[in-house]
Amino acid sequence: MFKKIALALVLIATASFATWDYYPIPKEGVGSVEAGFYYDKDHDWSQMGLEMGVRVFFMKKFELSLQGWGYQFWNERDCYKCINGGDGVRDLTIGGRFEVAPMITAFLDLNLPTGRTEWDDHGDVTHPPSRNEFSFYLGAQFSADTKVPGFKIGSEAGLLWAFEHDHFDRGLEAHMGFEAGYTIPGIGLTPYAGFQFKLRIFESEWDDYHGHDYGYDDNGSTQFNLWFGGSFDITKNISAKMQLTYRHERYRGHDHYNDYYDYWYLMMDGNAWGIYLGAALNF
Repeated sequence: MFKKIALALVLIATASFATWDYYPIPKEGVGSVEAGFYYDKDHDWSQMGLEMGVRVFFMKKFELSLQGWGYQFWNERDCYKCINGGDGVRDLTIGGRFEVAPMITAFLDLNLPTGRTEWDDHGDVTHPPSRNEFSFYLGAQFSADTKVPGFKIGSEAGLLWAFEHDHFDRGLEAHMGFEAGYTIPGIGLTPYAGFQFKLRIFESEWDDYHGHDYGYDDNGSTQFNLWFGGSFDITKNISAKMQLTYRHERYRGHDHYNDYYDYWYLMMDGNAWGIYLGAALNF
């Protein structure tokens, strides 16, 4: 059982549910577009894909975004059972942010299960890009005025509520994050670092198709994400970005039926280190 839990933590593959960033809505420009390649790995498991997003600003107080969409090239255990797969279109997230006061922003993100959900095997080798799950993430962000030119900090706290699907109901989660960045004068380089902590507040449940709900006793499960990165302004409106990420999850629940599919639905983002290479266009 413990080996299966460890394996599931490795196999899980989903982008972290997050807002566009932790900073105030830009006061200049109309919006921005970003696209990039991601690669995550842990032992003999890996995944890679293309992720894209666009956001538009209104009245200098409201932001509407489409993010997380793209194509996953693979999600599989390398050289295991000679099975390849986990490819397909990713889910789409529609997000909105509104500045309720200087340095305070409210947000709401809605995940739409538009991605591929078909399995290429029995669940222990590959995973599809989508959990087939509607969910929304809402909360608030706070950014302090540092009084230091080029230095910015942002923080975020929110709740992730996933709707029941395929007779699974993931427990409510609390997310908290922080990021700081500094633009080096004269060269347009902005190194940054941040972290995010996730806590499952309520336990997840499974419906046995006969009206009986069973709890997984997974409340108290946690995940920690840490990232370092940098963006470089190629021109006034075009920038390149690279980010390294590490994430670690501690699942505290149990599995009634010892099924890989259960873990796929119940995990947050699993364990991995990753790299992201992308570019952004501001307009």
